[in-house]
Amino acid sequence: MEIKNILRILAVFFAFSLLILAGCITIGQKDKESNTINVQGNSELTVEPDEAEVWVGASFVKETAKEAQDSINKVINDIVDGLRYKGFRESDMETTQLNLREEFSWDSGTRESVGWRATQTLKVRTTDMTKVGEIVDIAVENGANQINNINFGLSKERDQEYKKQALAEATRNAKDKAETIAESLGVRLGSIKTVTESSYHYMPYRYAMAEMAGDSAVQEAAMVLPSDVTITANIAIVYNVG
Repeated sequence: MEIKNILRILAVFFAFSLLILAGCITIGQKDKESNTINVQGNSELTVEPDEAEVWVGASFVKETAKEAQDSINKVINDIVDGLRYKGFRESDMETTQLNLREEFSWDSGTRESVGWRATQTLKVRTTDMTKVGEIVDIAVENGANQINNINFGLSKERDQEYKKQALAEATRNAKDKAETIAESLGVRLGSIKTVTESSYHYMPYRYAMAEMAGDSAVQEAAMVLPSDVTITANIAIVYNVG
C-alpha cells in the first residue's frame, strides 16, 4: 500500500514536471518570436500635374430672391454653354457652391434688408494645361465676376500610378533600413511580421488669383504656369530577427 502511494506521488510529480517543461518551451518560443525590428519607410516624388481645375462663378444682390436666383442661373448657364461651344465636356463641370440668402445693413442700430444675394461657383476641369486661360476668358465673357483659384493636380489614373510607385519606394526604403540595423546588431533579418501603410498623400498646387474678375483676371490666368506637385508615402514594417 505504501509503495502504491509512492508511485502515485512520483507519477503526479512527473506529470507536473512535464507541464513546467512545456511552459518553458512555449515561453522560450514566444521570447524568440518577440525579437523584431520595426522600421518606417518613406518616399517623396515630384511630378508634373496632368489636370487643372478652375473655380469660376458669380455673385449678385437683387431686390428679391427670385431676381437674384434668376440672374445667377442665367450667368452660370451662359458659362456652361460657352464652355460646351468651345469643346469642353459638361461632365468636366461641377457646381461646388450654391447659396441664396438675404443681406442686411445696420443704420443707427436698426437692421434693414438690402436685398438677396445669390452665389454660385462652378469648378471646371481640364487635362490640357494650355486651356486654363481660355476657361477664365469664357467665364468672364459670359458674366462671371468671381475667379477664385486654379489648382494643378493629378487625374485619378495618374494618382493611382504614382501611388504604386511611391509605396514601392517607401517599401524599399524600409527594407534598406531594416537590413542596415540587422547588420549593425549582428542578427539575421527574418520574415515580415506586419506591414502597415501609414500614409499616402499629395497636395495639388493651388494658385490664388490676385484679380477676381474682368480683363485683369483673364490676363493673369493666361500667365499662370503649371507647377510640380509633391507626393509622399510612408509605410511601417515589422521584421522578425534571429
